[in-house]
Amino acid sequence: MVMVKKRIAPSLICTDLCNLKSEVANLESLGCTILHVDIIDGIFSPDMPLGIETVRKLRSYSDMEFDVHLMAVNNMPYVDMLLSCGIDRLCFHPENEPRPSILLRKIKAAGVKAGLAISPETTVESVRYLLPLCDFILLMRIDAGYAHLSGQQVYPQIEEKLALLKTYILSYGLSLEIEADGRIGFDDLPPLLKSGVDTFVSGTKGIFHPDASRAENWNRLQTILKAGGY
Repeated sequence: MVMVKKRIAPSLICTDLCNLKSEVANLESLGCTILHVDIIDGIFSPDMPLGIETVRKLRSYSDMEFDVHLMAVNNMPYVDMLLSCGIDRLCFHPENEPRPSILLRKIKAAGVKAGLAISPETTVESVRYLLPLCDFILLMRIDAGYAHLSGQQVYPQIEEKLALLKTYILSYGLSLEIEADGRIGFDDLPPLLKSGVDTFVSGTKGIFHPDASRAENWNRLQTILKAGGY
């Protein structure tokens, strides 16, 4: 199995949405190489923080990987629009997708890394047949699309899901990147690292934590990764 570099993916929706161009430039200046972009249709969950054209315009200002997490009831039209924006990675939720294998192949055919987003209530077993078509898997620790609501519960079952996911990856002889998202704080990194997570979506509990500057939070996150041997 190919060793994947461990990295932090700042969440775009946690930035100042009125100053996205400067926010993205600041993150890139810190050393960020990947940017997590949430696209929500307003039906999957009652929130629409970012639009497709915003992503398209930001793409021309940054060399970071655009890691898009699509939360939509009808995926295809959003996938078509996002693939035209120059993004690098795209994952979607399979629960409402009648032909997820077709969508995964479509994304990969466009030269974009394809993935599945697994909600807390979605089992690893239900998507195991799709793993050979994926480049990465996004595991949600909270209810996808509801991060804007206070008091979101972090589901502890992610450790169990990670173990099962790694078992399937090994048994199929795959090299899949594992990404985790949802209320990931500084203390969460070490156990998630040990469990096999490669990419960590970082928001208000991490790089955007209000108790320190972004540079200080970024350096703290990098120190934790290095302490884990990465």
